[in-house]
Amino acid sequence: MLKRLLHRHTRGFERRYKYDASYMHEMTDASPAAFLRFATMQTAGGAWRGDAPRNAWCAAGIAGALIEDCGPCVQIASDMAVEAGMPGEIIGALLSGQATDADAQLGFDYARALLNASPELDTLREQIDSKWGKRTLLAISLRAMTSRNFPVLKRALGHAKLCQRVRIGDADVAVDPMLKAA
Repeated sequence: MLKRLLHRHTRGFERRYKYDASYMHEMTDASPAAFLRFATMQTAGGAWRGDAPRNAWCAAGIAGALIEDCGPCVQIASDMAVEAGMPGEIIGALLSGQATDADAQLGFDYARALLNASPELDTLREQIDSKWGKRTLLAISLRAMTSRNFPVLKRALGHAKLCQRVRIGDADVAVDPMLKAA
């Protein structure tokens, strides 16, 4: 019964985001308990926005997926950002390495620095903390951390083989390859 419900939930996720979640079905078949732990971790950390500005929080999620992925998970992170109200132009600018909205850029740059352990991390952390406070720093950090979990799990199960362009609205966005570098 539990497996059937988890598969149904995953099929809904696949339809909603036009995404191949076969690795999530595989996890459900192998261990519903593992699926539930994964879902709890994602919801407990990655869905909490705290006081974070929308664009900064969404940008951190996109950056987290980008660190680990070359397309499908970045697409979902981008789709979720659009769903949350983030303008597609900002997402396209972030992914192509162009300057954009200051809040989004700060969230994106911070998430990349955090996950790559970059030398700029301290400066970016201090900027977020002084601009928005500790709750926002925590929310953006949790968003960045958990958004990388989907591509890591896909890779762990042997499903991270597909690269694709990211589509925002009606336009394909060429992701700047330098953004994946540390």
